Amino acid sequence: MTSFNIKRSLQSITLAVAALGCVVAAPQAAQAQSTSIGGWNYTMDSFNDGTEGRIIGDNSDFEFYGLAYQETADSVIFAFNSNLDINGYDYSRARGGNIGYGDMFINFGDGSFADAEGTDDLFAVNFADNDSNVATGLYSGVTSQSLTTVNAGYGSINSHTNTVNNRLGGNASHGDLSATDSYFNTSSAARTHMASGTYESGITMLSSFNGLDFGQFGANGAHTYGFSIDKSKLKMGEFVANFFAECGNDGMAIKGELTGLTAPPETPDSQPVPESSPMAGLLVVGMMAGGAAIRKRRMAA
Repeated sequence: MTSFNIKRSLQSITLAVAALGCVVAAPQAAQAQSTSIGGWNYTMDSFNDGTEGRIIGDNSDFEFYGLAYQETADSVIFAFNSNLDINGYDYSRARGGNIGYGDMFINFGDGSFADAEGTDDLFAVNFADNDSNVATGLYSGVTSQSLTTVNAGYGSINSHTNTVNNRLGGNASHGDLSATDSYFNTSSAARTHMASGTYESGITMLSSFNGLDFGQFGANGAHTYGFSIDKSKLKMGEFVANFFAECGNDGMAIKGELTGLTAPPETPDSQPVPESSPMAGLLVVGMMAGGAAIRKRRMAA
């Protein structure tokens, strides 16, 4: 292992109903709760809180839509749907002339993000070329820093939330966390990058994902990206994983749990299909009646 130091619920909101294997999408809520379908655990972000100047929503290159993870026998796979290209967004006022993705943080602690800083509970993944200026891979015992303001971004999470909600008519959220959740210090800028940590292993970037479908929730981001992590390098148990754009124009978090399972999760295709019955019909009707609602390249305001 090598070290670096750089400057500085389960209330599921069910969006899919099973009617002969058909999945029905509903409008997204401002704040989602994780839901599990086909071996993937999803959270959906607000579809109108990624700011690009005065633009939010589908037309904003900084709109994030959804985040998901899957645990297999030896890996953890994260995937996300977004309008922000993996190569970032060219902008002359940003550091290096480009605004991209910050690092993903994975916190296995039971407190706030700040509580986990510098402990063995906090991991980070550098998955895109960004201002951390470190090798792509998984890091442990990390501390964080904010680089939003040097990337033409927001000076605080609250500033982003107020801009979205009060000036642009959107609805800010962070996926499984509300925009005002105390997990983050919302009066300070989003913690976007690693400041220090210990390199643990590389990651595998992925371009295809078996069974993954953000579209079933109405997400239509321009890109779906993801990566696989060696599960043996992580802790087991409950976690919160999150990342922001380098400017803080949008961000997502998902709550999950690694169980240490030794076989890939079963998918609906591997389950027997129950015979039709009046009771089954009533169940489908009940699920449909109870179904509930459950999406960054130019510049911050």
